[in-house]
Amino acid sequence: MIRALIVDDEPLAREELAALLEDAGGVKVIGEAGNGKEALLQAKSLHPDVIFLDVDMPGLSGVDVSSLLVDPRPLLVFVTAHQHYALDAFDEAALDYLLKPVDPERLARTLKRIEARGIGEVAPLERLACYQGSTVRLVAPDDIDCAYVDLTGIQVEAGGETLHCQLPLKTLEARLPLIRIHRQYLVNPDAIKAIAQKDGGAEIETRHGSVIPVSRRYLKQLKEKYLLPF
Repeated sequence: MIRALIVDDEPLAREELAALLEDAGGVKVIGEAGNGKEALLQAKSLHPDVIFLDVDMPGLSGVDVSSLLVDPRPLLVFVTAHQHYALDAFDEAALDYLLKPVDPERLARTLKRIEARGIGEVAPLERLACYQGSTVRLVAPDDIDCAYVDLTGIQVEAGGETLHCQLPLKTLEARLPLIRIHRQYLVNPDAIKAIAQKDGGAEIETRHGSVIPVSRRYLKQLKEKYLLPF
């Protein structure tokens, strides 16, 4: 899991980038900062793997923040609305730069470059420890239909049974062959039996008969994966 710090003086820009990183998967936003001074303090205390750093900020600019970071320095990805700042980014040995509004496909390429540095790599789980009452069940990843969060915690459906898991959804997404289809749901693509269009999104029927929602945000990837006609 890549640990990221987002720095931007515009709250909406921070919110939008955080949402894109969540959609991309494999990234945990561990902090946000609205100015350069706060960014330096958070970088020192949180030790992020990468900082997504706005260039044009009042007070300390992104370039100023870069020059003041102490070792071990995190990777830097400059985020800017002005393409000419790209030269400043590479002068500061930034890994990459992104133009606002950030394009999800361009962000995906940046994340691949981060992963190529050996950051955020996690070993897939061979078995997932789940609880059935007081008994711990070790579940093979291929047997999992879906995972979701409800008021009682994280639930995993496998083999037609509902089990409880203590790991967060983000960890399951990173270490199991599950894809996100909703803020609260992950699904095993091999467990999808049918997909039905619904207002604002879709519904998936799993091989064991469960029906789970697909939000509009995540419907696009299913359309592309399965060439859906809707």
